[in-house]
Amino acid sequence: MDNLSNHLELERLEQTDTTIHFAWTQTGGTYRVKRDDKTVYTGTDNFFKDENLQRGELYTYTIEHLDTDGKTVERIKMQTGTENHEDDFINRLQQIAVSTILSRSKIALAWGDIEGVGDFEIYRDGELIETTSKNQFTDRDAAMDQSYTYWIRGKRPLEKSEENFKTEKSAAARVFGLLNQKSSQEQAAEEEFWITKKVGSRARLLAEKEPPKDDVEYPVWYFRYSTFLPQRILASPNPLSPNRYFSGDGRDFDPEGKSYRTQVNFSLQLSESGAVLEYDKDVGTSIAYNWRKKFRKADVASAEGIVMEKIKEDDHKILISLRHSVGNPLTTSPNIDYEISANFYRDGYYDIIGIHDQSPNHEVYLKNSQDAEWEQIHEAESKGLAWMSDAIASQYWRISNFE
Repeated sequence: MDNLSNHLELERLEQTDTTIHFAWTQTGGTYRVKRDDKTVYTGTDNFFKDENLQRGELYTYTIEHLDTDGKTVERIKMQTGTENHEDDFINRLQQIAVSTILSRSKIALAWGDIEGVGDFEIYRDGELIETTSKNQFTDRDAAMDQSYTYWIRGKRPLEKSEENFKTEKSAAARVFGLLNQKSSQEQAAEEEFWITKKVGSRARLLAEKEPPKDDVEYPVWYFRYSTFLPQRILASPNPLSPNRYFSGDGRDFDPEGKSYRTQVNFSLQLSESGAVLEYDKDVGTSIAYNWRKKFRKADVASAEGIVMEKIKEDDHKILISLRHSVGNPLTTSPNIDYEISANFYRDGYYDIIGIHDQSPNHEVYLKNSQDAEWEQIHEAESKGLAWMSDAIASQYWRISNFE
């Protein structure tokens, strides 16, 4: 029987904005460390400090134990990143590093501290498997030849938020929760944090030579973000308005749904010479009814509040920013607000971070040029039109892959 104490395991991992420092079990002999496809260390020390890195970047490391002939005896792989405290992000998930460590014995996940979150719920393929107060989770029951999707979910009081005027906003949210029959003071004043990690088969990722991926050398990524109202008709949150009812979209989550409040699509073509970003945006028709549910008027809001930019492009990745703020053209009401920061790496990985109001429904899909179907990477059900208020806590989410 194998003695796991002689196996490679990561023992320590620390990150700053520009360094990643880690250590592994001392199994004796020589070790080799690769960052992405580049060898960055060979020697007998069981630790390595990578310096002068870029802020907020994702990196993949392979740690190998070599025999006297220089052949690999065993390896572990890790996907981690630097933190980013340079910018004053509202979204805490943009500042922290999310790490995944793969070894023969386990899959380990770790993430940066989120002040105010007491417990995290850990799901594997949609099933709750643990609740923890730590910022890490180890899965020793994962099969070597299977891929998994992990959800890490936590909540915190709004007064712990990075947002401006957080104390005033927290007080307003609690008043909202007191007055709104369909919510509670706690719900309205709690921010939600969702981290999703897609992890590929360890049998493939830890193999001597990974089988070639099915993807083309430079894939095309396709992205779709829609907001919609699931009801066919719904009451206005303002009972004194002459627009007593509004038309909804009458559908469930569906990447091909034809009716929506707003929809943004983009394609990203990666190539050796550069990256080509193309996108389109559309706003659905708003329809108002009177108290008898008879048609009153219709209009389409401006799409000027939807702005997409390619923020950064280098030989490592492309960073895309999407900011969305679209209102109801028929009545004075809060806008549908969300923001996305999407990182697409040239080695096939992605890291997408978002924040949005808790109304209406939000659905986000992704696929590449080799996929026939859309993959849903985020969904959130509306808690009611009143939850679009600026006083209510936001939802934060982040998804990345290690496949």
